[in-house]
Amino acid sequence: MRKLLLILTTICLFVSCNLAKDVLEKNMPKEVDATEDVIADITGEKKEVVIDTNVTRLSKKEIKKLKKERERQDKIAAGDTLGFVKKTWLKYFPKREDRIISYPHMYTQKPKTILLIYPWNRSKNLAAPEMYIINIAKELSLKGYYVVPPMITMNLHNEDTMFSSQYLKSNDLKKYKMEYGADAVMFVTIYSLNKPWWSTNINSVAEYNLISTTTFDTLFNRKADFNYDSPIPPYKVDKSKDTYEMEPRTIPLFGTCYQMQRSVFMDFPYGPYHKKYLKDQKKFSYQREMRYKVDARPS
Repeated sequence: MRKLLLILTTICLFVSCNLAKDVLEKNMPKEVDATEDVIADITGEKKEVVIDTNVTRLSKKEIKKLKKERERQDKIAAGDTLGFVKKTWLKYFPKREDRIISYPHMYTQKPKTILLIYPWNRSKNLAAPEMYIINIAKELSLKGYYVVPPMITMNLHNEDTMFSSQYLKSNDLKKYKMEYGADAVMFVTIYSLNKPWWSTNINSVAEYNLISTTTFDTLFNRKADFNYDSPIPPYKVDKSKDTYEMEPRTIPLFGTCYQMQRSVFMDFPYGPYHKKYLKDQKKFSYQREMRYKVDARPS
């Protein structure tokens, strides 16, 4: 009997506690509401009433139309106002632009001596910078410029690896004007120089920037994507002229660099040591971004 009374008493206590708790929670104002009411009483501002808004669900057609309109506004903001047809036409049939318009600083500043900065090699081919230096120096020399010997470029890089297109800035170029008499320096960034084992195509991608050592203006700029796809070797070693030996695997890559520089500098203004100096101002110039492919497969 005592146990039964004890159990009933315990149950009554639990029930009474829960009832008291419910009454307190019901009558006690919430903390957020109380705070807002106090602030409203002090400032005299009325509590803002939040009205539920209806969310409109767009159809796929409306979403597509909205995206198209936003893309159009972004193009207008970026200055791209040409239509698809006109843009495609200009891509394959660009407007004729004279060299004096494309490279005005080359004709006003008239550089004579060019120093090649060691290329920034971002490709997987470790020998790519030397291949580029040799062929760029040859091509610029044929264009009528005095090019500081490539061995000086290589020696400077061997002495200090900071002598590279990756690290040098335009503010550091004055000393090369004083030391080597360079009127301009050539920065080169190599992105790719490779040949897949399953293909005859050799791809080479690089960017060129010729910077003045006096005004720091960009005299020449080009990004080239060059492909040589042919079983015919792009370069044949002439033992009577070539004083260095190359591995058979590197000859096709070296030849591709050689062919590439001929394409990149096709419209490069002639220098003071060429008979056509200042006579090519009205000649045709190519686009800044060049995609060139040599596909010479025998029939």
